[in-house]
Amino acid sequence: MLKREELSHERIEQIVRDAHQAGYDFFLTAEQREASLTEALGRYAPGEDAWVFAYGSLMWNPVIEYAESSPCLVEGLRRSFCFWTPMGRGTPELPGLMLALEQGGSCEGIAYRLAPHQVRSELAIVWNREMLSGVYKPRWIAARLRDGRTVTVVTFEVDTSHCQYCGDLSMERTAHHIAFAEGRRGACRDYLANTAEHARALGIHDAYLEELMERVAQLREEAAGRSVPPATATAAD
Repeated sequence: MLKREELSHERIEQIVRDAHQAGYDFFLTAEQREASLTEALGRYAPGEDAWVFAYGSLMWNPVIEYAESSPCLVEGLRRSFCFWTPMGRGTPELPGLMLALEQGGSCEGIAYRLAPHQVRSELAIVWNREMLSGVYKPRWIAARLRDGRTVTVVTFEVDTSHCQYCGDLSMERTAHHIAFAEGRRGACRDYLANTAEHARALGIHDAYLEELMERVAQLREEAAGRSVPPATATAAD
């Protein structure tokens, strides 16, 4: 589980240095992340609450401090394993896959309300977490809370022009990478399992997550039966 102290400026800058040394020069500098946050806050009215939409690990490991949370629905965007992670939950030889929002469909998740005094500090934590590589485009969109209220939330849509984007993968290949990729932050399959389990606990049925859970389990059972490690693959395959 990610801890708040792991998102400090010093820890994040070390991750960025490590990424640059590994050849991933697209990782954003502190100045670039700050500029992105400042731009996003241009649509925020100081003194008001702000909401953050969570659809992946932010649901089960939010880290941020917040005043309220509620299950919610957004329209026009869907949850998708659509970008490579060669460090966090994978390796360059067998990269993992992470969730983002892609155009089309709808997505249920959690909206977190930040009180006015929390907005800048907590969104800075969110930006240190989500905007490391620049694969996301921050967006303010409408969300319908389960109690019927409609609020504006900030969330993260994938940038389809980014080099990590891989939105055209088959279900089979997606499941393979999730089943076997592991990195410095753990196994990709655990990221999927935690997301699916938390969605279920919230009364959210996501057929996409459930299909991946089933296929990942099958692939791991097949690999165990063969008693041989799975073939590796790279993000360039």
